[in-house]
Amino acid sequence: MKSLLYVNKIFFKYFDKYKTLKEFLAENECICDFFVEEDGYIKKDMDGVKWVDYLVKNKSKVHKIKVDIFGKIYYFSASASKVFKEKNHHSIVLTDITEQENYKKELEHLSVTDSLTGIGNRRYFHQKIEEEIQRAKRYKHSLSLVMFDIDFFKQVNDKHGHSVGDEVLIEYTRLINSLLREGDVFSRIGGEEFIIILPHAGRDEAQKIAEKLRAKIELFQKILPITMSFGVVEYIVGEEIEFIFKRVDDALYKAKESGRNIVVVG
Repeated sequence: MKSLLYVNKIFFKYFDKYKTLKEFLAENECICDFFVEEDGYIKKDMDGVKWVDYLVKNKSKVHKIKVDIFGKIYYFSASASKVFKEKNHHSIVLTDITEQENYKKELEHLSVTDSLTGIGNRRYFHQKIEEEIQRAKRYKHSLSLVMFDIDFFKQVNDKHGHSVGDEVLIEYTRLINSLLREGDVFSRIGGEEFIIILPHAGRDEAQKIAEKLRAKIELFQKILPITMSFGVVEYIVGEEIEFIFKRVDDALYKAKESGRNIVVVG
């Protein structure tokens, strides 16, 4: 797209910094300079094809564009067609779908978020472990899992009530979150059961991280003093998700059987 020849008045609702197309073109070459390059949205360059040409060639598909206009994010559905074939002029129609897209993203977020603690849920874990395994395979880096749960949590609920049990889950989740590295993936996968995906961490480093968490949790004693038991495993290249999950679950079971409040490496 070499130049914009005409825009309607709605264009300036979004690009309100400018009053005329001439002012816009004095500072910008293309509206595509505002595109946010993200999977699922049209990019300036679509694998070597210019975005307008890509829209024209793929008319049957629904296309979405994400744009950042002076710090504000908008979403548009997009279509394009040739107006004058010999002049290579195109008509581009952008329809604001920001409200629908934000609502959709909110639903997606809720579907993978634990409503009590605000961290990922079991569905989120399964999404992320697939992604991280693919990265580990592609870039040949280590990957580990840490599974843990609260020791004697049923006694907490029975003695103090479920509201206190919920407060324990919330406060200790906050503590654990504050101790994790950037890029670690923390999820609640059961009532009192949690799992952490540790990218770029081998078995020894994962064991150290789990031991650090175990010690901090024991000393924390907010709401109620509790302890947690931990299982740790490192991903073996080629193994299925179900197998690594079983291995870390078995390691946690051994920790529970060995007296609790310990870290067991599988």
